[in-house]
Amino acid sequence: MPAPHDVLVNSLLGPDSSFRGDLVVDGFVRIDGDMRGSVRASGKIVVSESARCDASIVARSAVVGGVVRGDVCVSDRLTILDGGVIVGDVFAPRLDADGDIVIHGDIQVSGPGEDTEEAMLAFMRKHGSRIRPFGFDAPADERRTEAEAGAGTAWRK
Repeated sequence: MPAPHDVLVNSLLGPDSSFRGDLVVDGFVRIDGDMRGSVRASGKIVVSESARCDASIVARSAVVGGVVRGDVCVSDRLTILDGGVIVGDVFAPRLDADGDIVIHGDIQVSGPGEDTEEAMLAFMRKHGSRIRPFGFDAPADERRTEAEAGAGTAWRK
């Protein structure tokens, strides 16, 4: 049986809607509109084929059917649907691709294991990302407020 974080939509950004900022959600997020900033979720993030995200994404799992311009780091599985585009660095223990996709950036598929979160954090540090997985507290010397960090520190221009 799937975990509740994978089947119950906690937050939804609908079609013809837009959001600018940093979104932190305990659960499942579905994006059908335009997003700019960052998205961090404890569950799954779905970026539909109609979505345009100028955002870094960190979650347990993600499905990308639209366009993401930013880093995508997941601790379990990343699925990219036919027509999906990611312009940014990608970390995933498991990567599924369906049809014609585009990834333009550094890709690390680590394989499942007990040290997945540590490998993901090392990848994020290597690529200069300041966004952290849900529930992760950065060491005191790395902590910055959202205002200090600025939206989208891992974005591509």
